[in-house]
Amino acid sequence: MSQTGKKNLVITSIALYFTYFIHGIGASIMGQYKPELAAHWGAKALSDGTMDVSMVVSVIAALGLGRLISLPFSGPLSDKFGRRLSGIIGVICYAAYFMGIAFAPSMGVAYAFAIVGGIANSFLDTGIYPAVSEIIYKAPGIATMGIKFFIAIAQMLLPFVLGATVATTAAGLTSYNRLFYGCGIIYLVLFVLVFLFPLPDADQMAAGKKEGLIDSLKHTHFSFESIAMILIGFTCTGTFQLWLNCAQNFAKENVGWADPSIMQTYYSAGTLIALVVTALLTRKIKDVRFIVIYPVICLATLIV
Repeated sequence: MSQTGKKNLVITSIALYFTYFIHGIGASIMGQYKPELAAHWGAKALSDGTMDVSMVVSVIAALGLGRLISLPFSGPLSDKFGRRLSGIIGVICYAAYFMGIAFAPSMGVAYAFAIVGGIANSFLDTGIYPAVSEIIYKAPGIATMGIKFFIAIAQMLLPFVLGATVATTAAGLTSYNRLFYGCGIIYLVLFVLVFLFPLPDADQMAAGKKEGLIDSLKHTHFSFESIAMILIGFTCTGTFQLWLNCAQNFAKENVGWADPSIMQTYYSAGTLIALVVTALLTRKIKDVRFIVIYPVICLATLIV
């Protein structure tokens, strides 16, 4: 590949990584101000004067439902038709999610758009992850860790961004819709970039070389190790979502922390430290060791 081609792919990778920077905001933003969203969607106040945020948690859960709906066909579509198409679907759906949540007058509408957000996440995962791995093919592990790095940076900055974008509606309610609309507009710009920027040759060569989902399942053998990996993926993701969406409520209601929003910054800083340490050690320590070490650390902190 020519030097110009390599330079263009570097620019492409930056744009692809930035899709996950905005995703980091999208995955965290509803958990950051649940009472305000609950009030906007018509929730009733509890006897102690606090807002019932259960409907917001339900909307957040719809993100997972959207992923569950789309994962069976987003992966095969990415393999068969290329990373570009999958990435384009992902950024368009994410733009719709952000705009829709800002517009939503009720929980039902917000729930529908959250499903679209989950679909967006699924298509980004199956398009962007392999694309950056194919661009940085000499270090695919580092390439995928870069995605986590951009997510962590976004989540670390989110409390400060929310403070800068806060507004008060005519009804006297706190609103961060400026941030939702801003992220939606950024995703529309990213749609143009993903559509125009070059992708690796593997993008064009992928068509027709992968077996379909049904054929793949027929040949799949679930060993003890593969089942253990699935369970680790489930518990790690579940713990991450629990922290992201409920830890601040726990800190405020059970520990008495008046303003726990900074917890998100601390959490993301820990993620960044782990990413840097992992990137430095992966060449000397087998990857599987980290699959044991990090869940043990997580378990210990949860117990504490």
